[in-house]
Amino acid sequence: MKILFVGAGAVGALFGAYLHRHGADVHFLLRPARKALVDKHGLSLALPGETLHIQPSTLTAAQLDTSFDLIVLANKAPALESVIADITPAVGKNTVILPLLNGLRHLDRLDQAFGHERVLGGVARTIATQASPTEILVSNAYNSLSIGAREPSQHKVASAAWKLMSEAGIDIELSDRIMDDMWDKFCRMASLGAANCLLQGTVGEYMRSDAGGQIALQLLRECTDTAQASGHPMHPQAIAGFQRALTNPKSGFNSSMYRDMQAGLPIEGDHLVGDMRRRAEAAGLNCPLLTIADAVLQTYSARLQASA
Repeated sequence: MKILFVGAGAVGALFGAYLHRHGADVHFLLRPARKALVDKHGLSLALPGETLHIQPSTLTAAQLDTSFDLIVLANKAPALESVIADITPAVGKNTVILPLLNGLRHLDRLDQAFGHERVLGGVARTIATQASPTEILVSNAYNSLSIGAREPSQHKVASAAWKLMSEAGIDIELSDRIMDDMWDKFCRMASLGAANCLLQGTVGEYMRSDAGGQIALQLLRECTDTAQASGHPMHPQAIAGFQRALTNPKSGFNSSMYRDMQAGLPIEGDHLVGDMRRRAEAAGLNCPLLTIADAVLQTYSARLQASA
């Protein structure tokens, strides 16, 4: 199986490195400046208990002149349109795309660009950051993937990808309910990101305010109500567990979107919180806190764009 990872950030570098170490035919699509650095220094991953260094095969968009069996999208949502243009030459007759982006909106766009039958469902779970163009810091020992077919014709290729990744040492589940899994993560990412960015703090920091916990729980409720109205209810035990995570006064838990905002970087606000708000409104639901959080994120993004 010939595999192309789009991006070598926290998610792409981590799971791509396992495949590279296993000897899989894996390549990374990078921007020219990043490619030059990775070609020179390789990629280093600092994991709990070990450091993994690889010298991967890299390509730029201009070098894509052949098709791949599997294209794994590990980019951030704001880059999706440019990624679609970049990978089009690499999409052949039998190519399947596995997106590991947060949220759901990317599925509609990828279906439109390449056809529903080519696009698998996928969820990545890790806590990692890109410390430099060649260094990835992985904070937790538990890192996993869930992948699955969105229609029956995809079962064979999803099973093949699962088998290869499992043999490479990746903790991966072949899910028969991948859309439920994606909605579960969508609810978690949208509610945590909205709470962190709206209240401008980690879980433990906003829990020092009088209403921080109440606001976070209401944001989660608006998200889980939207999931239920969309036919993908979040399991009650999962809800209860995440409610505890959102209200732990000793926690430094925070979202990648909040970390990006703190660093003055583009955020996935519209892809997560904005899309959740639109889905809630389309289902006829009241979502006042999602609306406020989305306005905050839109304001930040507009200010960032104006200063570019």
